[in-house]
Amino acid sequence: MYQNKREELPDVDEATQAVFEQGHLVGDIAKSLYPDGIEIDWNDGQESGLARTREYLCSRRPLFEAGFVHGATHARADILVPAPRGRWSLIEVKSAGEVKDEHLEDVAFQKHVYEGAGVRISDCAVMHVNMQYERRGRLEPARLLLREDVTEQIRPLVKEVPLEVERMLAVIAKRKCPEPAMTRACAGCCLYGNCWSWLPERNVLCLFGGFEKGIELMDQGILRIADIPAGYPLTERQRIQVACEKSGRPHIDAERLRAFLSRLRYPLYFLDFETFNVAVPPYDRLRPYENIPFQYSLHVVLSPQKPARHDSWLSDGTTDPRPEFLRKLRSALGTRGSIVAYNASFEMNILKDCADHFPHFSGWVESVCARMVDLYTPFRNLHYYHPGQNGRRSLKDVLPALTRRTYKHLAIADGTTASLRFREMAFGNMSEAEKSRTRRDLEAYCRRDSEGMIAIVGALERLCR
Repeated sequence: MYQNKREELPDVDEATQAVFEQGHLVGDIAKSLYPDGIEIDWNDGQESGLARTREYLCSRRPLFEAGFVHGATHARADILVPAPRGRWSLIEVKSAGEVKDEHLEDVAFQKHVYEGAGVRISDCAVMHVNMQYERRGRLEPARLLLREDVTEQIRPLVKEVPLEVERMLAVIAKRKCPEPAMTRACAGCCLYGNCWSWLPERNVLCLFGGFEKGIELMDQGILRIADIPAGYPLTERQRIQVACEKSGRPHIDAERLRAFLSRLRYPLYFLDFETFNVAVPPYDRLRPYENIPFQYSLHVVLSPQKPARHDSWLSDGTTDPRPEFLRKLRSALGTRGSIVAYNASFEMNILKDCADHFPHFSGWVESVCARMVDLYTPFRNLHYYHPGQNGRRSLKDVLPALTRRTYKHLAIADGTTASLRFREMAFGNMSEAEKSRTRRDLEAYCRRDSEGMIAIVGALERLCR
């Protein structure tokens, strides 16, 4: 598609662009480890970039983005470092926390192209983020990044590159785009909507844990969950899902719902966090990709007859949010009553991570975790399931199915967008007017989550009467 119908590729979404930006930042930090390195300029075209690469290769200095052509292939490695006897070390920089299979494939391809172009490669490495690094004072690039030798790992992959290149070129040369075949990789592909837009909304791929079954059913011409024939082998959860699709009515296990609700102890604290994480720790006592809470929304219900009281906090983004977050939350949560969160393990893990870095909060965090009740439990276990959830059980799917409340009118309607907006506010170039608007949007979104949990508990109580 990229070679033949590039105009049909969707624009890069905001979340993907943020990942790219993290990669660029990590790449720049990696280059700082080679202060005498030379950056190859590709701004005026490939031919000029190739010529510059050949010119600077003679300098025997580290090269950034050195590019070579071999046959119909072109590659640019992040870093080339001079090695003994006229050879070079090839380094690919990744913002991930470990070496992945696709990284090895990248390096194998680059080695194939470079050696085909006459560049002698002595060894290959992937430089990635060190997940154990904890910032203390100024950033330490040599500790933030790990250089992992992959020379032996890619050796068998390099042998496969020529055949793989031949296969890819044959596909690119076809007059018609090949018919897609559904695999698990499709879910993460930007062309998913192009290839599979014809599938009905409640299709067999939405079966709980049933991707392989979904493919099997599609091969039999069965596309909708409601059309799965009686007698087809299904798990208990899948049977519940299919029954709801066929009847159009929700599944309600009132006895188990009552047992769950009986665990709630007033006063009730309905709590939701928002967090962000980045590859390069911006604050002391922080590790790469560690979630940083920047906001909470809390609705407190003192007794069944009393209205909820709302409390919230949102960082201004100028300093590490965690110390103030912990202080504010400790004051707001009291010492008794259930703390209700949706997928509470997330909130508990955030609190425990914070306590690891700020140990004087450890005792309080332990007491808070003991009071946590996970509102996700009855939906994870399918004590309630509505066909409108379409095989999903997140708060964003349960809330409208159960209460008809939605997020559609909100400027920020999901956690990923909330994280990106806060990062823009804290580290970007937002005007004061934009910051004020963003703060209002963030507060409205987080509030919808915590008040939504109140609505869900109320709806479950009515179902059990």
